[in-house]
Parts: sequence; C-alpha cells; structure tokens
Amino acid sequence: MDALQVLKEGMSTEIWGKHFYEQAAARTTSEDGKRVFESLVAEEAKHLDILRGEYAALSGGKSYVSIQEAMELAESVEPTDIFPEAAQAKQLIPPDASDEQALRMALDFERRGYEFYSQAMEQAASSEEKAVYRFLADAEDKHYAFLQDTLEYLTSNGVWYFDDQELPFFET
Repeated sequence: MDALQVLKEGMSTEIWGKHFYEQAAARTTSEDGKRVFESLVAEEAKHLDILRGEYAALSGGKSYVSIQEAMELAESVEPTDIFPEAAQAKQLIPPDASDEQALRMALDFERRGYEFYSQAMEQAASSEEKAVYRFLADAEDKHYAFLQDTLEYLTSNGVWYFDDQELPFFET
C-alpha cells in the first residue's frame, strides 16, 4: 500500500471506531460505562484528525508532519468526501448485546487497529512516518489495556471501572 492508501485505511478504521463507541455509549445504561465509551469516542476523533492532517500534508506534496502539525491541518480534509458511506453509521453492535459483549467487540477492534498501525510503522520509509504510526499503535495498545481492565472489573465486580485520573490516553 502506498502512503495515502495507508492513511485512507487508517481514517476508515477510526471513523468506524468512532461510530462503534458512539453506539456503545448510547446503549449502555451505566454512567461509568457511558463515560468509558465517550472518552474513546473523543480519542478516535483525535486519531482521525491526526490521519486527516497527514493526508492533507501528503496529498499537498509535503512529507509526513509532526502530530501537532497534523492536528492543525486536519480541518482541510473532510473524511466523508473520501468515505461517503461513513456518513451513515450502520448498527455495529447487535441490539441484544450485553455490555460485556460490547467490551469484547471493542477489544477486538483495538487489537486490529494496533496490528494495522504496527505493520504501517514497520513499512514506514521515514522517521516522521514511523513516529505517526508508533504513536497510533501505542494509543491502540493503551485502549486495549484499558478495555481489558474494564472488562475484568465488570466481570469480577459487576460494575464498570472508570478512573478520572487515568483516562485511556491522549490528554492535551
């Protein structure tokens, strides 16, 4: 895959992840559960912004830019122009799925994201490109660990885990 195609694939992943977590937040009755999923919605949106900014830089003839520069360029790319189907969220979580099942689905989603970004990092041609994909792979790994802790807490204690001091990632 060329660099723009990798960015497109990453944007697609983040768009669907954002939709998934929006649906998960809307369907859980636990306030802590909602907060967990809403924090992940915000983080997926930030990942999408990074990828949008990198796409803007590369499609504009530049090379990969820093995470901060990518965030500043994000508004210049509308992902639904690239993925019109993303404007209409499909039902990604079965209506009868439990919170535990939704968390297991989220774990699988984060694992696949980590694998995608890790592979992109291994194939990166420049240190700037590697840095972007390392950042995103690390973020997906942190999401996975947070979701795993949350699932273990929910299944052993019957309540959701959410620590205001330790959000999954990406405090700016």
